[in-house]
Amino acid sequence: MDRSRLIVTLAMILSMISVILGFTGIAMSSRSAPFARASSDSFFTSGRSGIAVIKIHGDIRSGYSTGSSVGADDLIQEIKTARDSSSIRAVIIDINSPGGTVGATKIIYEAVKDLRKEKPVAAVITDIGASGGYYVASACDKIFAQQGSIVGSIGVIAFHGDISGLLNDYGIKISSMKAGKYKDSSYPFRAMSAEEKDMMQEIMNDSYEQFLTDVSEGRGQPIKSVRAWGEGRIFSGKTAKAEQMIDEIGGKIEAVQALKVLLKTNDDLPLFEKKEDFMERFMKSLPGLEQNRMASSLTNSHIYYLYPSSIQIIFESMQRIRP
Repeated sequence: MDRSRLIVTLAMILSMISVILGFTGIAMSSRSAPFARASSDSFFTSGRSGIAVIKIHGDIRSGYSTGSSVGADDLIQEIKTARDSSSIRAVIIDINSPGGTVGATKIIYEAVKDLRKEKPVAAVITDIGASGGYYVASACDKIFAQQGSIVGSIGVIAFHGDISGLLNDYGIKISSMKAGKYKDSSYPFRAMSAEEKDMMQEIMNDSYEQFLTDVSEGRGQPIKSVRAWGEGRIFSGKTAKAEQMIDEIGGKIEAVQALKVLLKTNDDLPLFEKKEDFMERFMKSLPGLEQNRMASSLTNSHIYYLYPSSIQIIFESMQRIRP
């Protein structure tokens, strides 16, 4: 290799290293200051105390956030950061979610309930706070919603895809070898038996009762009242207030005033939101990631606290990937 080629090769290698280090630096700097004012300096360098806004926008899932889904792991870390920061005096949970998986929703509910023991917490529902979205909101000190917001949908749902007809059309046969009568009950290659449906129904009934119990505790309402809100019914924000499912009609402005009352202060408390790091922005830019994830819901055995309108998204996704 002559000298000129060697110089060019070294320059390219150094450039690649610089790019990698640059991306790493962006990601690390973003994580070092998790909350920032929307149009000001980093929260932790501003020297001011305020109210953290934690967003739950999209379906609630286990793991990490991707696209329009909210990952429980990311959210739990954000809640812990707000709880442990001496500069965060209260928290607003900004909810625009139809709910999500049972396990992830329960974990977030417990985290918000624990946060409430340390600092005042208010939920603000914008378009929708249904099923798991409302479940999480019920853990807060106060719940606000707009008059036309969709609230409620207290219930449990599960999907079991049966693609046996499709496989027959293509002449595909799948045999399962198992040890355990019900081991393949969640597989989409055949219809569920009556016994398997009963088994799944028992799990869903337990999850439903847990939903009712937790909302009853969070809202300070008798279980009888919460059961009257149940059966998957949805309510407008106006009706939800009359039913005492929420506390007031309003948004963040009203929530801030309520939190200041709970804090017994007249101080100016600015709102601070989490800064997305480089990897979060990158993942959200990937096309098709969320569609494939939603489509898989028809062929797994997850149990959801989910408002049923989200099924339309799943079917649209299935249409796009259908052969």
